[in-house]
Amino acid sequence: MGDRIRARRELRGWSIRHAASRAGISHTSWSRIERGQQRTDRYMVVDLAAALECSVVDLTGQPYTPADRQLDAARIDAERVWRIMMDTPMAVRRDVPATVEQVRREAGLVRVLYGRCDYAGALRRLVDLVPAMHALTDRRAALAEMVPVYGVAMGSLLNVSYPAHAWLAAERCAEAAGLLDDPVAAGVAAANRARVSAYSGAYGPARALCDAAGADLAGSGAVGVLDVLGFLHLARAHHLAGLRDQASAEDHLAEAARIAAHTGETESWDLAWGPRNVALWRMAFQLDTGHPERAMQTAAGVDLTGLPPVRQVYFWLDMGRAAEAVGRDREAVRMLLAAERVGPQHARSSTSARETVRSLLRRGATSPELRGLCERMSMTAQLSADSGA
Repeated sequence: MGDRIRARRELRGWSIRHAASRAGISHTSWSRIERGQQRTDRYMVVDLAAALECSVVDLTGQPYTPADRQLDAARIDAERVWRIMMDTPMAVRRDVPATVEQVRREAGLVRVLYGRCDYAGALRRLVDLVPAMHALTDRRAALAEMVPVYGVAMGSLLNVSYPAHAWLAAERCAEAAGLLDDPVAAGVAAANRARVSAYSGAYGPARALCDAAGADLAGSGAVGVLDVLGFLHLARAHHLAGLRDQASAEDHLAEAARIAAHTGETESWDLAWGPRNVALWRMAFQLDTGHPERAMQTAAGVDLTGLPPVRQVYFWLDMGRAAEAVGRDREAVRMLLAAERVGPQHARSSTSARETVRSLLRRGATSPELRGLCERMSMTAQLSADSGA
């Protein structure tokens, strides 16, 4: 990433001091980042991208050519899903023979595949499922399936690094929720749109989406409303941390914890909502705000039993980041490998995982396990450059 930052700066004709002043960091920090000698968190990357007037993806370098065949297939099907969504606006009815039961069954399978981090499998089936949903004559049944299915499309596309494609899926999800006239579904759709916005560094608009959805849900007695309200608090904590308002972020985390204590663990809307999910988000918040030791303490109290792989993989990746940050390199490698076992497609395409690996390589970590992971993540060039292999 340092090379891409330097190339962008030089393209602008700016000195390191000028670029650093735009990002609000010291010129020595900027220089160290360019040379690959200083770690960056996801919030700093947003600042660097804003300073250089480019997108976050321009700096992280995603998508890349994967060594993993499943990821390669996922990238191909990501483009196919994009074309299908473009060809199927909400008002269009596709001429595809499909029944409500067939669509529900396929939608359930796609959601299961996403929960397993099998993004290639989910995207492959979405190619046929999207037009099938739009072919249903029972419009309300079709809309009810579209909200979670387009949510899965958004998550799958985002997790294989196609944010623009993911935004279209999130928009389709919001359109379906609006036509369904269901405030809880609308809250889920708002969280999906906010997730894509935050991924691209637009924390202000992401927060605004969640604020509006939360206000609409306040006082509602609909089924699942507390789960979605709680999740919106977690999302806003993340956005506020990105906006450097840690005190307000803590308030939202505390409110989410209060709601989770009342609801317990639930499975509505595939949120895996409950006290454990709050702990996972708090752990990520502590890590991203410079407190890896606290993050590891929070993680020690989390029981992963029964959590879907898509949640577990974030836990292990964050544990890897935390261990690397406190200098426990061997533990960091073990955590990254645990993430890979749970969700290989996710772990091998994760920007944060790749940054953690780069930090380990810069410190001279060259175990056989780390070398193997580099191979599977298509990081052999980085391995040679940083470890002298």
